[in-house]
Amino acid sequence: MSGGKETPRQKMIGMMYLVLLAMLAMNVSKSVLDAFIIINEGLEVTNENFSSKNDVIYGQFESARANDPAKVDKYFKNAMKARDLSNEINAHIEELKKRIILFTDYGNDESLVTNDSLYQLRWVNGKDNYDAPTAMLLGAEPTSPKEGEWTAMELKSKINNFKDEMKYLIENEVERNALELGLDTDKEYKEGDMTVKWEVANFYHLPLAAVITNLTKIQSDVRNTEADIIKLLYKNIDAGDFKFDTLAAKVIPRSTYVIQGDSFIAEVIVAAFSTTQNPRMGLAKQFDPETGNPIFNDYSDLDTNSISIANGTARYAVPANSEGEMSWGGVIQVKDPQGNWKSYNIPKQSYTVAKPALVVSPTAMNVFYRGLENPVEVSVPGVPTEKLEIAISNANKSGSNGNFMVKPGSGSTCDVSVSAEINGKKQTFGKKEFRVKNVPDPKPYFSGKTGSTTIEMRELLAAPGVIAKMENFEFDLRFEIVSYTISATVKGKVAEQACQGPALTANAKTVIKELKSGQKLYIEKIKAKGPDGTVRDIGNISLTII
Repeated sequence: MSGGKETPRQKMIGMMYLVLLAMLAMNVSKSVLDAFIIINEGLEVTNENFSSKNDVIYGQFESARANDPAKVDKYFKNAMKARDLSNEINAHIEELKKRIILFTDYGNDESLVTNDSLYQLRWVNGKDNYDAPTAMLLGAEPTSPKEGEWTAMELKSKINNFKDEMKYLIENEVERNALELGLDTDKEYKEGDMTVKWEVANFYHLPLAAVITNLTKIQSDVRNTEADIIKLLYKNIDAGDFKFDTLAAKVIPRSTYVIQGDSFIAEVIVAAFSTTQNPRMGLAKQFDPETGNPIFNDYSDLDTNSISIANGTARYAVPANSEGEMSWGGVIQVKDPQGNWKSYNIPKQSYTVAKPALVVSPTAMNVFYRGLENPVEVSVPGVPTEKLEIAISNANKSGSNGNFMVKPGSGSTCDVSVSAEINGKKQTFGKKEFRVKNVPDPKPYFSGKTGSTTIEMRELLAAPGVIAKMENFEFDLRFEIVSYTISATVKGKVAEQACQGPALTANAKTVIKELKSGQKLYIEKIKAKGPDGTVRDIGNISLTII
């Protein structure tokens, strides 16, 4: 099961279940079927244990929600949805088990059931009945199972819907995609020489004892899925909880390199902070020369003019009006569980204010390729990318916010020039020159072979045709094979066949089939069309058959 390690009891039940299924395949006596009672009742106890453990987590959700409803409420609601979905499908399976037993032992006459205990597998008379469960759940033809209420196909649909709805209770896409919830109804099973689908493997021509036990096992998987989902949901609450064992101030500057005229901004938080409880912060005027820690007597001694507080974090922002090395530091305080302010030092920090400098970085290489849209990023430290004005010579460009696609023209170079308006003044940051090259030719391949080499006959016969590959090229680029010819000496005569497109023609395949070990096959006049529409001769291939 995916919800955690199995207990020795669960492992024993699982082993017995596999042994009994194997014995069923050998048509053992009816008395052996009674052993399924042990498996079924063991699974029922396991399901009760799952439900109890899940109820503990639901209780933890209730407590967490009472303490911090703003943080917990959305996860609590998703957990309640998980519980409702699990209870709904579990109740459906429980009712389905009763209906199978009623149909098998009493022909659907509920008046003959004098006690609810008669729905328990232990007291069922027709434990060895193959026909009734099969007729009710699947019908006579396993390859075309019947649809409708209380059938295996209805159950399969409910299980698939259950899994989909449970998965999308997890908002984190990475965690959601990594989930393995079991209940795999798409799985196919080998039975001798045949491959059968999930519904046939679980319910077709199996005695009632095995069918009921299979359904109880599905209920166990449902509870296990419920446990996986609510544990992930609860982790979102627990992951952000504040821990009071080891705490340290954390300084997160937006940048330590600031352009003159802009502002220096830094985020200051306490590790494992809570967005529902704000800290307070101030700057110190003096620092210990050895440790760099702030020196102050009281919070009132600190400067709070450049500090703003929001969402559990303190932000320090100060204009960068002049060049040079700047320093700052102070104290951040949070309330402990008793409501007292506890201080954490922010040791002396430094940052540099410098004049603007241009940075132009080609995304994939240090040249632009003619005929392609070349990705390029342009940035200037300290200047928002949306303020940059980009001009590129000998090229067309598209894009915004520092990310562009550049398609160069016929010239041999492109110049990238950058400027921006800062505080009402237009500043020029210089320009950068890039070379312009043609896209290199691809290499032709036939059955994974290129150039002059050997090939086994089985590889030759399996080859569909010629392809073009770009080798050691930064772009994911496709060349389309336009035409080629194959030639070989067959029965003392040269046979040549032309092929249009990448695939071998029927006549070309006939020539290949006539070849023997030691003979040569020539693939020549190979032409390919690039993304710019030009057609190129990309070489020949010579293959010696071994």
